[in-house]
Parts: sequence; C-alpha cells; structure tokens
Amino acid sequence: MLMTTAYGASLSSEKWKTLQTLIKDLEILENIKNKIHLELYTPTETQECTQQTLQCYLGEVVTLKKETEDDTEIKEEFVTAIQNIEKNLKSLTGLNHTGSECKICEANNKKKFPDFLHELTNFVRYLQK
Repeated sequence: MLMTTAYGASLSSEKWKTLQTLIKDLEILENIKNKIHLELYTPTETQECTQQTLQCYLGEVVTLKKETEDDTEIKEEFVTAIQNIEKNLKSLTGLNHTGSECKICEANNKKKFPDFLHELTNFVRYLQK
C-alpha cells in the first residue's frame, strides 16, 4: 500500500509504519510534557520545507535526549521513547527535498516543550496524509 506525502511523493509501507511508531512514541511523551523544562527550536514552514523540518526536529530531539539523560524524574520508558523518536526521525530524512527558501533551524522560534511536542506530532501526522 502506498501513501502520499507532500509534493505527491510516494510513501512506502515501511515509512508509513515508521510514522505510526513515531506517533505512538510521541504519545508516550505526552505523559511527561510538563516535567520537561526546555525550549526547543520549532519549525513553522513544515509543508514547504519537509526535509529541513525533519532535520530541525531531529537536531532538537538529540538536544532533548542529552538534556534528559541524567534527569532522575524521567523514567526509562520515556528515555526509550526519546531514543526511538530520534532513530525514526533519522530514518525519515531524505523523504523529500529541501526547498531553496527554507530557513535554518536556528531561525525558528524556540517553544516550550509541550508546544514543541504538539507541533512535532502535528508534523508527523501531516506526513501521513
């Protein structure tokens, strides 16, 4: 079964499963979103700049992982979810090309973690359409 992403590119069943897994891991983080006190760059040009958005979210998830590794309030289940999100975002890079007018990640506004998580979840759902 093939799905379609932005710009009409075909989405393989493997990528579809990756997106489903990503959503499940993001839902796990919903349970601790108010315990994470970070501000992360949050892309706004998600539809026009899919590749750049993926790269930005990946970089910010790496930051999240580093910042929460030694946090004793974060249980192993959540650490594992963060690691899975990183792995699955890496596997999605290359899904679409980067537009020439896309801004770098650091040009986006920083948002508190609950807002970042909401935007990332919406972006992953957008990729499924």
